[in-house]
Amino acid sequence: MNFSDIPFNMKFHFDDDLREVPISKGDMIKGINFIKESLSYVQTEGEKAKLYGLIGVYSRIVQQLDESKRYLDLAVKINESHQNDRARFVNELRLAHTHQWMKNFTVSNKIFNRLVNQALENDNYKTTYLDFVYQHAGKNFFDQGKYHSALTYFEEALEIRMRKDNQELIDSTTYAIRVCEKRMVCDS
Repeated sequence: MNFSDIPFNMKFHFDDDLREVPISKGDMIKGINFIKESLSYVQTEGEKAKLYGLIGVYSRIVQQLDESKRYLDLAVKINESHQNDRARFVNELRLAHTHQWMKNFTVSNKIFNRLVNQALENDNYKTTYLDFVYQHAGKNFFDQGKYHSALTYFEEALEIRMRKDNQELIDSTTYAIRVCEKRMVCDS
């Protein structure tokens, strides 16, 4: 299944806390249920892990955090057992984000720290994922009120994204920087 196969509005925007907010929560919940129903048609464990990852992401966005954690744990375990390191990495990033939203900062900090180090040490991850890891680690610090650390990570993400020349990602990080700087002024 591809994202385009989901016949519901799965789009979201970012709020002033840098959290994803569904454009239509009702549609997103219907989309999650559609993905769950699609699980019975998948042929491989890899496809199942991919759908588990999607369910985990969208469950977080609609505030079903326990459900998000459960599905992302399953995605990580399947990818580990099949030695799909890239998919495991992506789902661990998603899982760290869910722990962040759950305010399990001891866990989220540990996972984000490990993922940053892995991305810095592995050229494939550095090229593909380092900006995402910086962006999400920055949001993790932001949620903890550690705005200076968050800003440092957002600036690192922006530098990489400028080189990638992806305007959507640049806009997302620029927005995160603006919100973070505004919060730093308000809290000083």
